[in-house]
Amino acid sequence: MRALSIAFAPACLPRTMHYPEEKSDPAFGADDFHAGVASASLDEGGSVRERLAAIAAARNPLLEAAQPLLRALADLPRSLGEEEVEVWHGLLEREVAAFQSICAAARIRHEHALAASYALCTAIDEAANSTAWGGGQAGEAGVWAGLQLAARFHGDTKGGDKFFLLIGRLATDPEQHADLLELMYQVLGLGFEGRYSTADHGSRQLEAVRHRLFELLATVRPQVPHELSPHWKGGPAGRLRLARSVPVWITSLMAAFVLSGLFGWYRYQLSAMSGDLTQRLAAIGRMRPPNPPMASAARSPRLKELLSSEIARGSVNVDENAHRSTVSFRGDEMFVPGRASLGARILPVLDKVAGEIRQVSGTVQVVGHTDNRPIRTREFPDNQVLSEKRAAAVAALLRDKGVEAARIRSIGQGDAAPLDDNATAQGRARNRRVDIVVSQDSGIDPHAQAPAPARSESPPPLHR
Repeated sequence: MRALSIAFAPACLPRTMHYPEEKSDPAFGADDFHAGVASASLDEGGSVRERLAAIAAARNPLLEAAQPLLRALADLPRSLGEEEVEVWHGLLEREVAAFQSICAAARIRHEHALAASYALCTAIDEAANSTAWGGGQAGEAGVWAGLQLAARFHGDTKGGDKFFLLIGRLATDPEQHADLLELMYQVLGLGFEGRYSTADHGSRQLEAVRHRLFELLATVRPQVPHELSPHWKGGPAGRLRLARSVPVWITSLMAAFVLSGLFGWYRYQLSAMSGDLTQRLAAIGRMRPPNPPMASAARSPRLKELLSSEIARGSVNVDENAHRSTVSFRGDEMFVPGRASLGARILPVLDKVAGEIRQVSGTVQVVGHTDNRPIRTREFPDNQVLSEKRAAAVAALLRDKGVEAARIRSIGQGDAAPLDDNATAQGRARNRRVDIVVSQDSGIDPHAQAPAPARSESPPPLHR
């Protein structure tokens, strides 16, 4: 057991302290502070004498005697196995017993040593219960619940309720109990919370206790100097002495000279670049435009003749003149309601139109229109988007049927160009359409270039 404890002992417990193997070893005439506390002996060698000498020379002997246990509280291991927990508990038990014995040997007041032992045991128990290896999970008691130091040495199982009662009693006479109050202040500083860990606004109440304890100690302890180094004295200036001796105006003049030089250099570079750019811009005006392409004998599309049956049925309307042909498809017969997908019935008609467009020259513009009834879906947040996507679907089909992509342009105008009154169902049906405009010249329909209309308030949403 001794070999294991030496290998496992943490740095917070001094290895120079020797513990007895038998509980019956004589001590320095130490008192038992509680029934059942084992008598511990301190080696009368040099390490104990040094510790007693340090306690005697300390401003607070009780705080000096408690240093090993305070370090154990501050450096509690984060992870321990089951066997290591037993070894750790044994080391702490021995140190608590040694603390009691060395307090007696140093002639520290009996009641102060007893209260200090209780405070240290309670704080270590709370810290151990909060660890993964000591505390329980899911409401179960942890392994440390059966190893409580406060219960072992002081018979207390209430989790340190007496700690704050002791502070209240000792605060009535801080001069007599300053050493013990300072030790308890150190324990609070290392994270002990006691009953305030579960109380409402416990952290605020605990901070008030700590602040009150600090104020009590400030009345009986000497003031700490505000200066970190009251006897500080600067060294010789050394190499900086020459730099500090240069007048500020000389430094400013040199900086201004350097900045002026940089400004002149950058200005020269900018002037050179701007001169080259000016020459290139002047050359643009002297460039000869390319020769216009040879006009080919164009013929007008025969869409009205080609789509005569569809025109008679009323699903298509064709308007032709010498330079332009416009085919208007009713959106209700062309698309799936509320979608941009082409219906199967309209595909043969579009095949005819695409075949005729391939035979003529000129631009092809596909324009989508809707009525003014709003639509709000994830795919179509408004009528403008719906008209654009329907026009794009028709343009994509024309490209698939062999019409050159460079000739085709698709735009959406939403409800900006109605053919009829949107107040009636028949009028709205006429307004839901797609126009295919075939122009014999290279111009673009100015009406189709108009920007999308601003969003306006309309009747409640209608999903088409």
